[in-house]
Amino acid sequence: MAIPSQLQNLIQEALESVYRHPQHDLNLGYRHAIWAAFGENGHIRRTALALSTVRQVLPIWNQRFSNDDRPQQVITLAEKVISGNVSKAFAEKESQHLWREMQQLGYDDSGMAFTVGCAAVASLDTAIFDENFDPDEIDFNLTDDRDTEGNDAAFFAACAYANGAVWETISGKSDSAKRLEFWSWWLNVAVPSAWEAIEEDEKIDIPLPEAS
Repeated sequence: MAIPSQLQNLIQEALESVYRHPQHDLNLGYRHAIWAAFGENGHIRRTALALSTVRQVLPIWNQRFSNDDRPQQVITLAEKVISGNVSKAFAEKESQHLWREMQQLGYDDSGMAFTVGCAAVASLDTAIFDENFDPDEIDFNLTDDRDTEGNDAAFFAACAYANGAVWETISGKSDSAKRLEFWSWWLNVAVPSAWEAIEEDEKIDIPLPEAS
């Protein structure tokens, strides 16, 4: 299905914002706008986007944990939630358990690979609850929360890909060029693919940020 021109314009504006950003990050507010542009009934599209985001960084996990397929198991569980083959109540309990496991990995010597697991759990939460945003209150200047428990799959995937959160870029611990590469892929490939994955269409009306 062709991508609506308004969503295309939003993607372009988001790309420009990433290039302008000192650490080449994509503000959470732009992600909110894209989720909103998927429509009020866009839960499946938003879940498809979250799952493809996790798949993009699975090699980082596999390189560190070659005999541990928990992220793929989480993706499979999320797909079963969307298809109705697993109850949301069961999936929610699994999500809470898996989140604790991934957080424990973060305390161990696992590099940023554990954030791939966090991204997988966040994608499962998207399948269960949808993304957490208000389509009527889009703030393009909104950034990610350093208290990361409620952050989305794309945030965690960007951390894995760039070897650290955006605030660690400032301290020299993560890679701005890799962050630019990740968000360019997310906007140019993942977002359009998630839109095209679903046949239904509906009118969207998301205002673009004013030019600065």
